[in-house]
Amino acid sequence: MKPKIWLLAVGSVFMTLSPLANAVEQQSAEKQPKSVQVVKQFIQGFNNHSVEQLLQHTTPNVHWFNLSGTKMDIETSTQQELGAAMTDYFASLTDAKASLRQILVSANYVSTVEEVTWRHDGELHSQCSLGIYQLSGDKINAVWFYPSHVCDETPWVEVVSPEIVQPEIGLLKETRQ
Repeated sequence: MKPKIWLLAVGSVFMTLSPLANAVEQQSAEKQPKSVQVVKQFIQGFNNHSVEQLLQHTTPNVHWFNLSGTKMDIETSTQQELGAAMTDYFASLTDAKASLRQILVSANYVSTVEEVTWRHDGELHSQCSLGIYQLSGDKINAVWFYPSHVCDETPWVEVVSPEIVQPEIGLLKETRQ
């Protein structure tokens, strides 16, 4: 297939699937685990620059950790500390917005790839980070953030019903010794 035709074919597929992806996301909101809904509401609070909205989705002793290399910093240990930190953040980045590019759920943990965008001197900037949210009931109890990095350019679509693959029978027997 010639490159121009290939690009046209790929573009057509994306144009066709794009409305479907939005419809699936809207349709599946009620089917999402409660933990994913809580994290999405927390991100909406971030996008609204509403410290109150952020804090309503956290426990009183919410911990915020930043990881880099072999070091882990405890940024906050209470709602009050988180509220003060986010107030300062919103004061310095008045147009910051976040989007969830990927979500993975495991028990009471929600792992994300988050993209934050903002303007500086009229120029749009963005960065991605890996985040892990630990929930206690329907509240965020702890958050770990890994170092920021350049976002991948590949678009991502949330998988609503992933294919379930059954484990191979006898695999654990063969690997134990």
